[in-house]
Formats: sequence, structure tokens, C-alpha cells
Amino acid sequence: MAVWCWYDGAAFHGYQGQQGLRTVQSELMRAFAAAGLSRNPVVAGRTDKGVSARMQVLSARLERDVSPSEAMERLTPHLPDDLGLVMARDAKPGFHAAWSATSKEYRYTLTLENAGDLSLLERAAALIPGTRDFRVFHFKTSEQKPRTVDAVEVHQEQSAITVRVRGQQFARHMVRMLIGGMTAVARGEVSLDVFHRGLIEQQNFHCPTAPPEPLTLWNVGYPDDVDPFTIEERQAFVMPVTRGRTPTPHPR
Repeated sequence: MAVWCWYDGAAFHGYQGQQGLRTVQSELMRAFAAAGLSRNPVVAGRTDKGVSARMQVLSARLERDVSPSEAMERLTPHLPDDLGLVMARDAKPGFHAAWSATSKEYRYTLTLENAGDLSLLERAAALIPGTRDFRVFHFKTSEQKPRTVDAVEVHQEQSAITVRVRGQQFARHMVRMLIGGMTAVARGEVSLDVFHRGLIEQQNFHCPTAPPEPLTLWNVGYPDDVDPFTIEERQAFVMPVTRGRTPTPHPR
């Protein structure tokens, strides 16, 4: 089955299970065990401590006599308030939450005070899209290889600025470092030329990493022939308000 889940990252130490720490994976595994489901779900992509997800996708095999809707009904009562399931569907043969994914969209919320010069922020954003080695903009624990960023858009709202980043692959902390570099340019801490050379020539300028809390994994994309969820369903869902920190609502 394919499962769409959401979570408010404020009280989680990231997605990946860690001994003695509360993580999204540990809560999911506890719920699966309590619901009498033995499978370990596979996740589309791990998120860092403090990062939220409006759309995180899981894939898991089911016992033969359990349907996705029944699995969802059994799981939901065992989940905390800051983690929920949106829907569960039969997945096409061979569907894998991570390997089948072709794109991810992240959204990052900046206050007007910490965003800096909007025109410089937009100019920095325009330099990012393309396929290249983003080694200056991710942690060295990730594999060094070309990655594709399809679009970086800056949207000003009444009291905030939302940066939308869409791409095919992201390395560890890559989105946060791209945002950190952009805002450093916008605040006059790094020149646009230095930022550009970091992108094109991989010249290191000690790119800052933006804080994780304003970041949300917004959407995970799949090819039409295996996508478990419709465009309408993706557009309609709004994250619930929880007792933790829910990101400021973004336009759909």
C-alpha cells in the first residue's frame, strides 16, 4: 500500500529512528505494532529534526486479509496529535515510496524581517535551477554527484515570504543551505557573485544552513502511471493545527 502522512516536526528529532529519542519513524513503528501490522514502512525521504511534512509518503506490504482502508483505520487511533494519516491506497506492483519518486517540493517560510532585500533574494533564487554538482550546498556525508533543481520561487505574502524549492533529488541539508545562501545574499552578508561561483564553480564560501523549523516537505511526485494520489487530492489537503508548531498556511 501507499500511505500519505503529515507531521508537525516541532517535537520530533527528525524522521529516522534514534535510540531514546522521539522520531516520526519510532511513532509510526509503535502505531504499526499496536495495530497488529508487522510491516516496516519505507519512507519517501527522511526529514531533519524540526522539519515538518505536509506530504510524506510511505510504502508497505500488507497482510493478505488487510485492505489499505482497514490498515488506516487500525493505525489512526495509535498516532499522536502531531502525526496523522491523510489516506492509504493500493499501490501498483513495484511501487516504492523513495525509488519511485521523481520530484519533491519543499516550502520555507521567512519573516519579512529576516528575509532581507526581496529583489536580491529573487535574483539569488533565479541562479539556482539546473543540473549541477551542489557540493557547496549540502553536507559532505551525502554522495557527491549532479542533482537537478527544477525551480526556486519566491512568493511574498502579507506577513511572510515563502520560498518554494522543487527538484528531483536533494542531498542532506541541501534545501536549508540553499535557503541559507539566498538569505545571506539578501541580507548583504554574501555577494551575489560569490553565491553564483558557489553554484557554478563549486567555490566554497562556508554557506550558512537555515534553521529547520520553517521548512516543510510539501509534496512528493510520482509518474502518472504509478502515482497513488490525484492532483485534486494533493491540492485540497490542508495540514491540521496541532499542539506543536504548524507552519504558516501557504497558498496552494
